[in-house]
Amino acid sequence: MSATAPETPFWTRVVADAAFRDAVIEDPLRALAATEGVSVSTEQVRQLEEMDREERAAAIEEIVREVHVRGASARFGDIGPDGRLGGGTAP
Repeated sequence: MSATAPETPFWTRVVADAAFRDAVIEDPLRALAATEGVSVSTEQVRQLEEMDREERAAAIEEIVREVHVRGASARFGDIGPDGRLGGGTAP
């Protein structure tokens, strides 16, 4: 009996895998066809396909940035007025 590995959600893979992210920016359908184990909805694919490359790159980069900022804030605290993690205050 062989257990199948669970599929990785699309956006998790985009954030975690820079090569996959770059491939999605270039050509979402080709990237998905070349990668096994990623779950993605038809609507997500449709939205990405309707964007041109520059729009897709900007949207994906914004999502990746947001995920990293939220992760850093969760681990280290809010970003302070001086831009430092942990809520530091300006000198």
